Amino acid sequence: MDFELHYQQRADQFQIEVSACDHSIRTLAWIRVFAAAIIIAASYLGFKDSIYFATLPVLIIAFFYLVQLQWKKENHRKILLSLITLNHNEVEAIHNRFSDFSNGSRFIDPHHTYSHDLDLFGDGSLFQYLNRCATPLGEAKLATDLTQLHYDQKIIALRQEAIRELASKLELRQQCWATGQQIQTTAIELNPLIHWLQERDLFLGNRFVEIIRWVLPFATCLSLAVATINPTFQVVFLFLFVVQLSLAAVYSKPISILQGRLAGYKVILENYAKLFELLKKESFESANMKSHHTIANAAATQVHSFSKKVNSLESRMNLIARLFGNGLFLLDFHNVIQLERWRTQYSAQLPQWMDSLAEWDSLLAFATLHYNHPHYAFAEIAEQLAIQGEEAGHPLIPSKVRVANSFDLGTPAALMLITGANMAGKSTFLRAVGVNYILGLNGSPVCAQKWRSPLAELRTGMRTSDSLQENQSYFYAELYRLQSIITDLRNGNRMVILLDEILKGTNSTDKQTGSRELIKQLIQQPALVMIATHDIALGDMEQQFPQQVGNTCFEGKIENDQLTFDYTLHKGVAQKANATFLMRKMGIIPTVSL
Repeated sequence: MDFELHYQQRADQFQIEVSACDHSIRTLAWIRVFAAAIIIAASYLGFKDSIYFATLPVLIIAFFYLVQLQWKKENHRKILLSLITLNHNEVEAIHNRFSDFSNGSRFIDPHHTYSHDLDLFGDGSLFQYLNRCATPLGEAKLATDLTQLHYDQKIIALRQEAIRELASKLELRQQCWATGQQIQTTAIELNPLIHWLQERDLFLGNRFVEIIRWVLPFATCLSLAVATINPTFQVVFLFLFVVQLSLAAVYSKPISILQGRLAGYKVILENYAKLFELLKKESFESANMKSHHTIANAAATQVHSFSKKVNSLESRMNLIARLFGNGLFLLDFHNVIQLERWRTQYSAQLPQWMDSLAEWDSLLAFATLHYNHPHYAFAEIAEQLAIQGEEAGHPLIPSKVRVANSFDLGTPAALMLITGANMAGKSTFLRAVGVNYILGLNGSPVCAQKWRSPLAELRTGMRTSDSLQENQSYFYAELYRLQSIITDLRNGNRMVILLDEILKGTNSTDKQTGSRELIKQLIQQPALVMIATHDIALGDMEQQFPQQVGNTCFEGKIENDQLTFDYTLHKGVAQKANATFLMRKMGIIPTVSL
């Protein structure tokens, strides 16, 4: 499939729908003006003939129906515009230009055991490349998926099944993303809402409040009705009106605190309800998605109901609504009790609903990857501590320039020494292995023709840095990282370890000695290890430990006074002196005369 053409055609189709929607909105606007004119005319003529007054209720209902219809059309237009944006972004993403998607920079953690080394978050990151989540909840779950891998073969198989199914549902995925864009925030903190779910009721169960919230409004409205016939009851009405306002004022502070804590959730919850509704309308075969579908059936209605109740409470921000709502009906009391009654029924379910939403929203990102790259393989997960990759590459490198490599680690040699010059491709290869390992243990497609991997913790040592704040040098930071790895290995943890140019903070002799001793420790542990290094002298360890250590390299090629790289993994130890050649070519050191 020509995905660029496919997405462009979708964007063009949605643009046609926007034009049609604009025409409908303009038509409805003119009809509303006409309806308003008729209402004014009927009101005027009613003073001459009361029969015109009889038409006003119908005319007013029709006017508000038109307002509601136009509001729905305008919301639909916003969804269409988001769909146009998404499909244009997908066209760009095909060419590995994906900067329009959220980059997850808030999840950056320099101290994480591998995420910082592998560029999982930030501009140009794996997160940004994958991210098609509809909600901040989904983005947080996607970040968790990338940093806390799944080490259960059954869970991975279930996720693979769900991702395959979601990949086939393009409309659902895009509608979810467009709906999520209507939430005008990049992150939402649900903790205030979750804490409120655990608190004691303010009014519910209070017999006094339960009685007066019905008795006083009934008496007040009755006195108002009687006062229209007998003016002497106006004093009674005003007294009851003031009593209700006074009661509302007594409880105004705790109600205002509650309103402040729930403020802003109305739009968010309404859009979450729409997402549940989208899922509810679909049918699924995979076990994971069937489970989420069952949850969505209940959540769609109840989250929408909760959203409406929060909106009713927020209406007290309007001074007139607050004055007459409480003066006539004790509306604050009714709204709070409605919220507390909802809380009593669904406080346990709401966090579960949100967790479900976050989980399948995160799966949408991996499903889009599968849809856009159907030739990517799903990982085979095995108990054997070995990784096999065929034509594996880094997914963030455009396919036109990406060089894929095949490797087999752990059958039998479990430690791969990778030598080569700067720019030859060592670090990129390590990151490709790490990123694909992460994708594989998430049940996601992997940028490879075949990928087989074990269930083992991923650890890296590639981008350790000084920390002035923690008074820690680069060298000690690296040693602490290595100490952590060795300690966990000795405790029996199985690991996949990727190290890039270890012990850079010491002299060459000490570095080589330390590297040799570290390698001797690593090959005794349950680990698969890749070590990229410039130190070709370490290559002799393959002869010392032929069953545990294997040499590979990335070589440069010097032809016609030009240095080039093929970025292809070869067996053996690198031989080319690229740095000397480049220094001579740039005039840093003199050229050797022949």
